[in-house]
Order: sequence, then structure tokens, then C-alpha cells
Amino acid sequence: MTSTTLVPLLGVVLGGLVSTLAQYSSGCASERAEVRRSARERAEARRAERVTHLVDFLAAVQEAERVAVDRYHHNLADDQWQARAKESIDRMWVAQKTIHMLCESEVNEAARRLASDVQGVIRKGPGDPAEPQDEKVWAYIRPSRRAFLDVVRDHLA
Repeated sequence: MTSTTLVPLLGVVLGGLVSTLAQYSSGCASERAEVRRSARERAEARRAERVTHLVDFLAAVQEAERVAVDRYHHNLADDQWQARAKESIDRMWVAQKTIHMLCESEVNEAARRLASDVQGVIRKGPGDPAEPQDEKVWAYIRPSRRAFLDVVRDHLA
């Protein structure tokens, strides 16, 4: 008689234990999936933030290139140009410092080299005074700009 009541009781206990283990396992799997999803979302948000700041840096570099072309191709050097040059250089370096904070060291170094070359061409000119100066400005900047774009492409891939 004891075995007839003990076997069903043992079945109920084992069933409850199996059910509890299944629920625990399912909960853990769900929690791990949520952690992975959250990590993916954070990584995508960080990537989007980096892309935004990289584009801002490129826009600042482009404006600074225009300042250099205005100086050496269009022979501008008045007070208005001086103020524009200072503002564009400052904006470019602030954008570069943001890259320093958010991106890998290789991207930061490439951005720093590009900003330095752009600042150098604004302050010292592209070298040879022969015409056309706009092409000489771009030729002076082109290697560091290409290196920056290549490094960024590799890091965003």
C-alpha cells in the first residue's frame, strides 16, 4: 500500500522539479538573449555616434580646405579671411578631439595628421607659388585625407 501512494507522490515531486528546472533554464536563456540584444543595440548606437562625428570632422576639414583655396588661389588675406581661417581651424581641431574621445587610436592618429596638414596648408601655403593653387592645396592634403578615409573605412567595416 505504501508503494502505491509513494510512486505517484514521487512522480509529482519529479514532475515539479523538472518543471522548475525547465522554467529556470528558459528564464536564463531569455535573459542571455536580452543581454545580447542590448549589447548589439549599444554597439549600433555607438557606431552611429562615431559616424556622425566623423562626418562632422570631414565637413570641418572641407571648410578649412576652402579657406586655404581662398587664400592661395583667390589671394584673400583680409581680416574677414583671417577670422574665417581661425574659426575653421578651431572647428576642425574640436572635431578631431571628439574623434580622439570616441574612436580607435588609428582613426584618431589619421584625423590628427589630416588636421595638421590642413592647418599647415592654411598657414604656410601649398609650396610652389605657380598656378593653379587650388590644385596644389588639394594635392598637399590628398595623402593624409586618403589615409584617414581608408582607416575609417576599415574600422567601420
